[in-house]
Amino acid sequence: MTVAVYTALFTGLALLILAIVAVTTGSSGSEKSRVKAKGGPISAFVGAAAYLILFAPKFTEGGVSFTALLLLVVAVIIPPLVAGAAAGVRANLGDSARSVFDLASVIVAFTVLTGILATAGELLSLMGGVNRTIAIAAVGLCGAGYLLARGREASSRTSRWTLGFAVVIPVLLFVGGLALGSFATVTASLVPSTSMPLDNMLAVLLVAAACGFVDPALGLVMRGVDKPIKVSVWGAVIAGLFTLFFGLGLILFYGGAFVAPSLQAFLLAAAPPVLIGFFLFFAVFVIASISDSQLAAGSEVASEITTPDKRRPITAVLALVAVVLAILVPAPLQILVIGATVAAAAIGAVLPAMKGDVPGLNALPGVLVGIVGAVVVDLIMGVGKALDLTGATAVSLIVALVLSAVTSLIVGRKAATPAMAS
Repeated sequence: MTVAVYTALFTGLALLILAIVAVTTGSSGSEKSRVKAKGGPISAFVGAAAYLILFAPKFTEGGVSFTALLLLVVAVIIPPLVAGAAAGVRANLGDSARSVFDLASVIVAFTVLTGILATAGELLSLMGGVNRTIAIAAVGLCGAGYLLARGREASSRTSRWTLGFAVVIPVLLFVGGLALGSFATVTASLVPSTSMPLDNMLAVLLVAAACGFVDPALGLVMRGVDKPIKVSVWGAVIAGLFTLFFGLGLILFYGGAFVAPSLQAFLLAAAPPVLIGFFLFFAVFVIASISDSQLAAGSEVASEITTPDKRRPITAVLALVAVVLAILVPAPLQILVIGATVAAAAIGAVLPAMKGDVPGLNALPGVLVGIVGAVVVDLIMGVGKALDLTGATAVSLIVALVLSAVTSLIVGRKAATPAMAS
């Protein structure tokens, strides 16, 4: 059988198992089920793993050496850590500011979901030889199907199963790297690679922090537990170790650095078809679980903003639009940067109300000013550069944050003056 046939079979098997787990495990509506649906460190790990998938292509451009791997680990652990801190901040916001915060969360969930689906399509197309459009639709619509049936409970179940499947990937790579490579190449690479420019590093870390702060897949977990900081730390530890061993496996296997696109990537795709299908089985299970976490969280927060009984139609619309956009715009990082810009503007806009002393703050003007300012910067510095995790991206995010914060401070003071006068 061909690679495409094996890929289709293993992908279908992964999605089938995922759907069965989501729909049949546990007692829907029970108190125990509701408690588990809130999530914990494993759910935080799944939320953080989304950023590993989205950031990894940027790091492979110059080569994943040991130094680049450590930076990638930092970028992956930032989202759960800041999400733990954001839970307390959101609790202090007034209704208006909280609505703006939640709206930004939905947008970030949508951009992360779209980026994950686009990445899934690229992976299954390049490695598995299947049609990219069909792959995106299969992963996205499968998750939407069981979420329509069981909601966030289904997503929580798949998250708990994901760690077991996810561990297989770095273990296989690490063991294979130990068998075929040498630890000496970790510090003395046999493969030429280039360091990521400092401004690009800053852009990656800022995007991770901005998105992680409002990411609802992480945020709902932190809001549902008694000790969000503890859960965020453990989620970050699991995500960091997963990334470290995954990257070390590639580094050992390939003699000190993994660069893509390169001959290395083509050799990886030239493995026996059944082995590729086996690898993609685990990859699809993890990617699909990550995407359903974002879809479930975005739908739940969006229904809280509107009305709870709108969860199902919101889930359907988000899934369909994300699938279509992922098919039309195969640029996961560019989509993510747009979400990060909205997140940065929202964070700045709610800054004056973070201590709870401005409960009536209208944060929407700040968000709009911040986004407009970022767009102007993008036009001046180049839209392509701003969307490609470069120094222009970092400048754009900082401008969005600062302008929105300043605008909200002015709006907050004007609103407080009549109240003080009366």
